[in-house]
Amino acid sequence: MKKRIQRIFACLWAVLLILAISIASVVRINEAVVNVRQREAENILFYYREKIVLQLQGTLNETAALAQTAHTMRLLQTDSSDWFEAASAALLQRDEVCMVGLFEGDLLTHMFPQNKYENLVGQELRNFSYIYTLSKVVKELVVEGPVILQNDPDEQEVFLFLQPVVEDGAYLGQVVVALDRDYVLAQLGLDNLSAQGYDYQLWRVEPQNGKKEIVAGSHAEVDFSQAQKAVFHLPTQWTLSIQPATGWLSSQERLGLTLLCILIQALLASLLFLLYRNTLQKRALHQMDCTDRATGLYNRRGFTEALDHWLQDSALPVTLFYFSIEGYTQAARLIDMAEEQRYLQSLPARLDEYIHSPFLAGRLDEGSYIIALREKLDEQKSDEFARGLSLEFLRQVRINGEKTFLMARYQYLFHEPDDCRAAERISELIHAYYEHMSGESPIRMLTRKCRQLIEGKTDVVFDEYADLEMMELVKTFNRYRRQLEQLAYHDPALAAGNRIKFLRDADRLISNDQNRSLTLYGITICCFDQYRKLFHPEIGDGILQEVLRRLSRPFGSLLYRIEENVFLGISLSGEDAASYGGRLYALFQEPVSTGSLSFALQVSVTACAYPEHGSTPEELLAHLYSALRFTGETRNTVTVYHDRFDERVRTEEDILRRLEEAIRQETLEVWYQPVMRLADSRYSAVEALVRLSDGHGGYFLAEEVVSLAERNDMIRNLDSYVLKRACLFLCEYGRELKLKRIGVNLSGQLLLLENSAGHILNLIRSTGIDPRMITLEIKESVLTELLPSNSQAMQALEKLKQAGIHIALDNYGTACSSLYFLSGLPVDVIKIDRMLTRQILNSPRQYVLLKSLMEITSINELSVVAEGVETQEEQQVFSDSGAHYIQGYLNAGPMPVEKLRQFLSQY
Repeated sequence: MKKRIQRIFACLWAVLLILAISIASVVRINEAVVNVRQREAENILFYYREKIVLQLQGTLNETAALAQTAHTMRLLQTDSSDWFEAASAALLQRDEVCMVGLFEGDLLTHMFPQNKYENLVGQELRNFSYIYTLSKVVKELVVEGPVILQNDPDEQEVFLFLQPVVEDGAYLGQVVVALDRDYVLAQLGLDNLSAQGYDYQLWRVEPQNGKKEIVAGSHAEVDFSQAQKAVFHLPTQWTLSIQPATGWLSSQERLGLTLLCILIQALLASLLFLLYRNTLQKRALHQMDCTDRATGLYNRRGFTEALDHWLQDSALPVTLFYFSIEGYTQAARLIDMAEEQRYLQSLPARLDEYIHSPFLAGRLDEGSYIIALREKLDEQKSDEFARGLSLEFLRQVRINGEKTFLMARYQYLFHEPDDCRAAERISELIHAYYEHMSGESPIRMLTRKCRQLIEGKTDVVFDEYADLEMMELVKTFNRYRRQLEQLAYHDPALAAGNRIKFLRDADRLISNDQNRSLTLYGITICCFDQYRKLFHPEIGDGILQEVLRRLSRPFGSLLYRIEENVFLGISLSGEDAASYGGRLYALFQEPVSTGSLSFALQVSVTACAYPEHGSTPEELLAHLYSALRFTGETRNTVTVYHDRFDERVRTEEDILRRLEEAIRQETLEVWYQPVMRLADSRYSAVEALVRLSDGHGGYFLAEEVVSLAERNDMIRNLDSYVLKRACLFLCEYGRELKLKRIGVNLSGQLLLLENSAGHILNLIRSTGIDPRMITLEIKESVLTELLPSNSQAMQALEKLKQAGIHIALDNYGTACSSLYFLSGLPVDVIKIDRMLTRQILNSPRQYVLLKSLMEITSINELSVVAEGVETQEEQQVFSDSGAHYIQGYLNAGPMPVEKLRQFLSQY
């Protein structure tokens, strides 16, 4: 294959060389012909340039005589009216003269014919076009055209000739004559250029804006970028461009040059072919002496010569591999010759397909082969390469009707560049092979590989042997190994890999090609545990099977289930992560059906890429979990890992460390927010709120601290700490501040612990506080999720209520509980969430909901506390609706103990 590619490249270079020589020759001839044509065009341009300048400045210029007369009359102090009118009348009798005018100084004193231009007389020079001013500035003849005269009702195109009247370098005035455009162009004789076979274009540069204005041309659509040009000034810049109408080369000339190019190419190709054929014949004779005829590989002589060239011509290291097929000499006598020939002839193609680096391959004798790689391989890679290549030499034969395999044993040696010859290297390799084989036996090798499996190696291969009993033993080992791998690497419930298989597969993908780019996608089934709780377990399994089916299409065998509700897929497509993740998200827009039920499944998609986001499978998986952790915060369909996630993790770790230390050292602060009773505008209760210092003079968000404590099994210690501090505060300052009750937030996790109610009551009573003064605030989402399905949580709440503790439904309005559901909850207080509070003023629907809530709470004798009240309007709405208490920054925010005492002492 490589030699074929080299021949193709050689042919391409030969073709390119022939094309280059022939094209260069034709280009030189073409340039010579074009240069002759261009010199002819330059001569013509010289003639026409002189003619145009002579015509415009001399023959067609009627202003020179008038300007001289005007100067003379001025010297004689004679009125210009009579003589100029007479001179103009004589000129206007000619058909080509369209206008005659006289400026005395900057004032237009005469312009004929009067019936057209009488209203212009008396205007100043600046009221006319820039060309009039240009004549005054340059103080020489100015020719402009074609233009349309100012105030000309016929809008006739003319050429303007403006001759200034100058005395001792001073501008006195100017004479203007307008000639018909067609007349002027006819006098220039440009049409003769077309008769001579040239396209032409006369154009000038507009002084004001620098634009190109075409005066005359043979064809408007002709491209004059390659034309010959002549430039002259009147005094504006004028250019005449001409080129042959048929081009600088005619079609007949191009055809002739093409035929000449083909002829040159044919001659050069014939010469190169003869040289190539002669070279091939010499090479073929040499190859016959250096090639094994059965396989087409090098024989010992050819391989030795080729390896010598490698060792002499390159400073690169070389790794040699020797393969010997066991029992080949004995089996060759019993193998069908045609079948054997097909096997031997297939070897070069197999080697080309398997080996991607530069290599040499030779057949030393009937059953032994040698390979040389021009690179340095370590022991592991050398062993992997030799083991894989030995499978290419694997020979399946039938002897006495029994199928057997002839296995290739191997040996490899690495050589740095030195002065040793190839023959010495080959002898050293073969000697090392036989020395190694003398100390190996099939049983010993099999035992060693079993030990490698026990040690955890995954790349162990049980070879096949010519001995039938050994073959059966190896087959049994392989079947048992596959069964164990199925148990170890696959999810027991689904036909998908598990986390261990992902780590192994990802490691192989990265190890095989470190330049490969791959992307991990995590697909999480949101709220999957609710399906398990609300429905039969088979429904959950059906959902998983449908998710697996949909994800198998994009990921195939690279799909894994790494958590109960988390699937992971590896993509090698290189597509943008956001785009690919969006398509994965779209797979779940249709409902998932299992049994007779259908669910609108909600999923989240996260992604991270190798090598941008990690260099090992473990690091990539950790970063994928980081992205999964912050999916809700990004609010994107697909969350792609970012370094800031790690920064957030470090922040959370800092919070947890500080929280644990503050609880242990009892330095964690507890602040208190007063709760106003609307009936008498007094503060009879407070809510205890945790405050964790960030070490920089500020505090972490309380919601973030509590959430992290819940996720890291610290919430029991935190709740117990805050409850105890709140009870001690009430014991010490409750009577002084006339507080009847204190609210403490309680996590739902605490209710799930065994004897949670007893723990809470013992803690309260240990401080000497009556439990009836304590209100435990539990989030609405926790109560609505726990109570219907968890009898232990219900029993704990009932025990707390029996002891006199009040239970408050906190953050009402953030979950999905109905008003009817409230009557079944074991609560005494409803705390309306601040989000619902903000909507009351602007949403009539929310106001109706508030009124309905007041009716339900009144029937069930529940107290209502409105949280987040920040305006007088909000307070008034809640007061009118019948709410009992308000809490918010309108009256007081959370504050430390001393500040609270100062605040409440005012009331």
